[in-house]
Amino acid sequence: MSVVPRRRAGLRTVGVLLALWLPVLAGLPAQAQTADQTNTNATIQAPTSSIFPAQSTTSRTCNFGCTSQVQACQNTCITTSTGTTVIPSVTTVGSTTNPQTCQTNCTTQLTTCQRNCNLGP
Repeated sequence: MSVVPRRRAGLRTVGVLLALWLPVLAGLPAQAQTADQTNTNATIQAPTSSIFPAQSTTSRTCNFGCTSQVQACQNTCITTSTGTTVIPSVTTVGSTTNPQTCQTNCTTQLTTCQRNCNLGP
């Protein structure tokens, strides 16, 4: 018994099925786009007002202070050869001599400071 006749029989089955379904598929309507269907008269809605208060001169000054504060904080996070900071970093989050924790504390302090600036008067 040879494997070749089975393959040919399988191909014949596919051919027969295709021959039976081809007229059915040909009878279906075409689904192509026949014309430009873009809507040129669409109106664009105006953006809604922000839920956050507009930034005032006072809040901008406050945010500048936060940025200066975080830069001073990060200057204490410099790693020494022993793997600690030069001096202990003291932030609103806590005190540490670990450089990575120091950076995290400085970032948390910055976020808190900026939030307070934007919520203030």
